[in-house]
Amino acid sequence: MPAKTKIKGKDNSELRTKIDELYEKASQVSLAKWSLTIAKHVLDIVGLDYHFIDDVNSGFKLTHF
Repeated sequence: MPAKTKIKGKDNSELRTKIDELYEKASQVSLAKWSLTIAKHVLDIVGLDYHFIDDVNSGFKLTHF
């Protein structure tokens, strides 16, 4: 059963179920790595060079994966 959505909108329950299954099997470390990858990707998409933002850059440097 897919996770209950917190916002209204069109949803793909089959895809949500697959994502939920992957999430349940994933370790905290792998989820953290994935989250950092997504964050960096989004920053790249919006054209924000986080290397010049001390707080963001420091946060990425604190990760020791």
